[in-house]
Amino acid sequence: MRSLRGRLTLGITLVLAVVLAGAGIVVSRYVDRSERAALDNRLKNLAEVSRETALSAVDRELPSRDRRLDNVLSARGDSLRLLLEGRELPAFGRPPPKGGPPPRLGLHTFEVGGERYRAYAISLDALPGSALLEVTTRLGPVERKLSDLNRRLLAFGAGALLVAALGVWFAADLLLRPLRRLRAATSGIAGTEDLDRRVPGDHGPAELRSLAASFNEMLARLGRSAADRERALAATRRFTADAGHELRTPLTSVQANLSAIGRHPEMPETQRAEMVSDALAENRRLVELLEGLQALARGDAAAVEHADVEMVDLVGVVLAAARSRHPEVSWSCELPEDPIVLRGWEPGLRMLVDNLIENAVRYGGGRVAVSLCADGPALFVDDDGNGVAEDDRERIFEPFVRANGTATPGSGLGLALVSQQVRAHGATVFVGESPLGGARFGVRF
Repeated sequence: MRSLRGRLTLGITLVLAVVLAGAGIVVSRYVDRSERAALDNRLKNLAEVSRETALSAVDRELPSRDRRLDNVLSARGDSLRLLLEGRELPAFGRPPPKGGPPPRLGLHTFEVGGERYRAYAISLDALPGSALLEVTTRLGPVERKLSDLNRRLLAFGAGALLVAALGVWFAADLLLRPLRRLRAATSGIAGTEDLDRRVPGDHGPAELRSLAASFNEMLARLGRSAADRERALAATRRFTADAGHELRTPLTSVQANLSAIGRHPEMPETQRAEMVSDALAENRRLVELLEGLQALARGDAAAVEHADVEMVDLVGVVLAAARSRHPEVSWSCELPEDPIVLRGWEPGLRMLVDNLIENAVRYGGGRVAVSLCADGPALFVDDDGNGVAEDDRERIFEPFVRANGTATPGSGLGLALVSQQVRAHGATVFVGESPLGGARFGVRF
């Protein structure tokens, strides 16, 4: 009984067996008591009815045999006898059993020759001396009737159990059919490893619908975990490829400068200082590239939890840090008085604002304007540089891509980080012409 169907059938059959056995015992005992009580009442009634007849027979000295009484008593299997002073008068009906115990008042049961009898005796007070009237009958018919009833109850119970077991077996097949469909669906998902599939859970009993919903939630979690793992692997591959491609040039330049300095100790001091300065510049570029690549990889791989972010405070904090880093820049800021709350990842939003401001400082002419408006909401960063040509306004958001004709040093990753966070927050970014004469970068959330 390893299957649920077999265990369900066995369990319900055992419960029905206990119920039927208990009901059979109750019915058998009830019928037994009823039959024996009816027999005792019959004996008592027969003794009371025969009291006057016995007295008349003694007083009037009627004939000892009464054929009609004999026939009635014989037909019912009873015997009636009268005892006077221990002497037994001729009996009526069936002959009383020989060798039985001496008669006594009331009801009693005795056994003679392997057969059981039931007797009831009363005292005839109207006669002088000791006079008893005893009615006796066999218990065999009643006991055989009870035995026959027990056999029928047993046969009925066995048949009922058999029918019930078959019914439960087939009913269990119907009840477990949705579970088999659920198992087939899960086996199909396990075989194809398609975590986007879902188990049908819109029909069947409530328990199976709940189980299907739990399976679907588990598949969703597994799908998210697999997607996160794929993003992490893709980010790692991208980081490795980008690092190998972009770091080769600055590393080669640093190595060349250091090798030249090492091979030519007699090099003039001015030339040596210039080569050291170039090496330091390439080293700073290496650090910027690594930091940018790490930020890109972290943004691609992380599946972060979003929370409420107050944008007015965030922009103010980022702008204050930029002012301290670039005191030579002329800043202007327009922030609303009322808070603007966005649902997002606070480090990512901070990275977005910071890179837009740094991009304006690097490629502008010395003036930067930052404004945040509640309509959208939207963030605008303006500079007074040379602007961005229309042909470059889309491609500059790709990693390591810079606008044509740009001579300012940079890693080419700042706007790629901006684009990454814009996608992650469901926003849009655009490039236009600034009122200051340079470029305007806007993000609409």
